[in-house]
Amino acid sequence: MAVFKVDPEVINGYVIEQFKKMAAVPRPTNYMEKISAYLSGWAKEHGFEHWQDKVGNVIFDVPATKGCEGAPLTILQAHMDMVCVAEEGKAFDKFNDPISVIQKDGFLTAEGTSMGGDDAIGIAMAMYAAVSDDVTHGPLRVICTVNEEGGDPSGAGNLEHRFVTEAGYLINIDSEDYATCTVAACGFAAYPFSFKCTREATVSGQRAYKIELSGLLGGHSGVDIAKNRASAIKAVNYILAQMTHKKIPFYLNSFNGGVSMAAIPPNASAVVVVDEANEGALKEIFEFTKKYFAKQFDRTEAGYIFTCNEVPLPEKALTAADSAKAVSLIAAVRVGVNTISQRYAGITESSINIGQIAFNEGDESFNLFVAMRTSSEWPVMLANVEFASIAAAMGVSCEFREQFSIGWVEKEGAKLPGMYAEAFEEYTGDKCVITAVHGGLECAAFSQWSEDIEIISVGPTVVSPHSTGERIPIETIGKTAGAIANLLGKIALM
Repeated sequence: MAVFKVDPEVINGYVIEQFKKMAAVPRPTNYMEKISAYLSGWAKEHGFEHWQDKVGNVIFDVPATKGCEGAPLTILQAHMDMVCVAEEGKAFDKFNDPISVIQKDGFLTAEGTSMGGDDAIGIAMAMYAAVSDDVTHGPLRVICTVNEEGGDPSGAGNLEHRFVTEAGYLINIDSEDYATCTVAACGFAAYPFSFKCTREATVSGQRAYKIELSGLLGGHSGVDIAKNRASAIKAVNYILAQMTHKKIPFYLNSFNGGVSMAAIPPNASAVVVVDEANEGALKEIFEFTKKYFAKQFDRTEAGYIFTCNEVPLPEKALTAADSAKAVSLIAAVRVGVNTISQRYAGITESSINIGQIAFNEGDESFNLFVAMRTSSEWPVMLANVEFASIAAAMGVSCEFREQFSIGWVEKEGAKLPGMYAEAFEEYTGDKCVITAVHGGLECAAFSQWSEDIEIISVGPTVVSPHSTGERIPIETIGKTAGAIANLLGKIALM
């Protein structure tokens, strides 16, 4: 029988209000000062004992409901940073502009940008549990971490272990599928490629073209990687790789794309110089590529723009040799699903993503940012050798850690997953599936610090996180927060 019975619509009012307030605070990964100060101030305002550590993590303790002081300490945890993405052409300063959240057709979404539901909605749910008189709970600790989205979660990595090891249970609110309880997640390995390059003057008789692909869905490089989402970087690069294959010389002036190592690139553009005699060949390859790109992605991508237009001739461009090296490097890196889990049916075990490329006019080095997600060691061991071999063969640098960010699998016999599934069904009337996710969760770090703590990850549905199409079905917010409250009530009675 449910311990907690407040209507989800009532919960939605408070949680959405707090979420919108956080959306007004700029918080791109690695720029945490404003949101960390906001959350610290919120905890102080509500009279909670709180800490703000050296990296900006905010921790606050909530006293137990009267009579429940002897229950195990339970942690509610979520991260405060977000991946900021804006529609092509939208004026948006991620360091200073607020996110405009709107409610439309039963969803929360943003106007022309990603929304940051990953993971401010988790913090807002924790706030509700902390302040609501309707929630019965034992001693409660809320941990809001910084910089989860950067590939190397410095917030979780620098958190004082005692904040976790003192607890019996930890509920991470960063999963993105309603009616699921996550008990396993993958690790993250970063592979930054770079090489010094040489520019030379362009000459009379040459023409410059800008190849541009924008408006793709993009999305989370973990949860969306198996959805046949197109990589804008790979698509633009295919045109140039075909030039190399056909031995048609070209000279790269710039190549940019993507927004984060943690996101599938929704846009990319390259400015390339060709001899007048090869203009026709470039246009022919472009049209060929555009045709088959549409054929491959006509069911998953819509509304994109793929163009090849002449632009003013720049003064300089890369040498033909360095241009071919850059393009061949991108072509050599596989992207997409790498292996499928043998333990969890239908779940991706490992994947590879080219998240960003940064090469602007005037730059003297070419930089490519690649990442692997994996829930086991073997795929990343092979990737280490593969990428090191590619770098050595091409004469480029690829610096990576032999020890990567490990994954997490909750220990067998843990009671918390079953307790949540029961609390969820009692409160919502819906079944809850216990499963794994192909995404990184800070649970991986926390699970290493204590053999006794039990950990799960839950959350409302977040559609297309890390993209301008991000949205949350509102009904999943109150239901999930209510299920968490019901679970806290059960723990309080232990």
